[in-house]
Amino acid sequence: MADLTHLRSLLDSQAASLQVPGAAVGVIVDGEEHVLTTGVTSVEAPAAVTGDTLFQIGSTTKTVTATAAMHLVERGLLDLDGPVRRYLPDLRLADERAAEELTVRHLLTHTGGFLGDIDDGDSWGADALAASVATYDRLPQLFAPGELASYSNAGFRLLGRLIEVVCGEPYETAVGRIVLGPLGMESSFFFPWEVAPRAHAVGHVVRQDGPHAAHSWGLFRDAMPEGGLASSVRDQLRYAAFHLGTATVDDEPVGAATRELMRREHVHLGAPWSGIGLPWLLEERAGLRLVTHGGNIGNLQLSTFVMVPERGFAVTTLTNSAPGKALGALVTDWCLEHLLGVAPQPVRLPLREPGPEYAGDYDAGQWTLAVDEKLTARFVLRPHLVAAGVEGMPDMPLALVEGTDDLTLATDPRQAIGRFLRDETGQITFLHLGGRAARRVR
Repeated sequence: MADLTHLRSLLDSQAASLQVPGAAVGVIVDGEEHVLTTGVTSVEAPAAVTGDTLFQIGSTTKTVTATAAMHLVERGLLDLDGPVRRYLPDLRLADERAAEELTVRHLLTHTGGFLGDIDDGDSWGADALAASVATYDRLPQLFAPGELASYSNAGFRLLGRLIEVVCGEPYETAVGRIVLGPLGMESSFFFPWEVAPRAHAVGHVVRQDGPHAAHSWGLFRDAMPEGGLASSVRDQLRYAAFHLGTATVDDEPVGAATRELMRREHVHLGAPWSGIGLPWLLEERAGLRLVTHGGNIGNLQLSTFVMVPERGFAVTTLTNSAPGKALGALVTDWCLEHLLGVAPQPVRLPLREPGPEYAGDYDAGQWTLAVDEKLTARFVLRPHLVAAGVEGMPDMPLALVEGTDDLTLATDPRQAIGRFLRDETGQITFLHLGGRAARRVR
């Protein structure tokens, strides 16, 4: 049995240091499952985090949506390379040709080309997804389907609507029937009224005087396919074991060949991930292939989810404040080093001075990245988000990697996190940062 004593100490100490009120960690290694927890669900009404505490897992939900979609593909009800309009003939995009060319695979690989970060509605009605997709003709078409990958919440919202139409039932019902039920994920829910009577984590905003509980759920019903699932760390381990192929499941949502297809690289990306599967985000570290997908609900609840299929390994970290992203990275790094023998490689990328050509404004939809001549990126939220009390992001000091248009953090230049993209004339047209393509507007 793996000795996780030091991981438990790291979890306790780093959660306190980073001001993460509560966290739950699940690990699968050597055929065994381990659960570690620390802290409380809320600083206002403290209750100890347990292995059954529900956290919002954010965008890890996309892989659950994709699993349901691939179930339909396996059964011939969806064609992976078939046009979306075959199933949604009334679909309208800003670009008619893009609407004709858009396929299910484009949605799964974040290559649909239309603006990916869109506003949520304010409805919990059964028609929320349909109503949101009906507005897609207002979304700018940034590039042609398949031309480029740009992380797309809007694409997964559309995929959720496809599942509704093909199954003839609400998205949440279909996913429960296809994925959650067969995998025994009895502590996973989409609706806040299902979560409320159960032990659950509350998201926190971290200020100078410490974490403060946020009185917000963070999502409405139209966002369920891209990030709406609340789940316990034990259920996340059940989900990981299924995708690793180490679980015994009588009624598998998808077979082994489809799971491998989902983990395979379908789009080569570059920083921050090496590629995109269906829709797993792929990384390589010292020869190990990492299959990942974390989540973030409004910088209130953040999660990590990492598998190494060739080693039958998985680790997930669920947290309830923004620094939980850093905590999840520390937990993952510890596991890779101490359980799989992958020591971190201390590398400092060679940097070069930026020229004035990079300075400008880059439109990411819900915010603009204002980049100055020193390559400091300032996140400018849309006014309606500011009015709604959405927390902004701190300025991000960037640096160029020598000999390339690749970007790294100036304060921590160990790995590339994005790049500037040029058109055929050499003009900079996009800032690709954190997997998202932001179009240059100035």
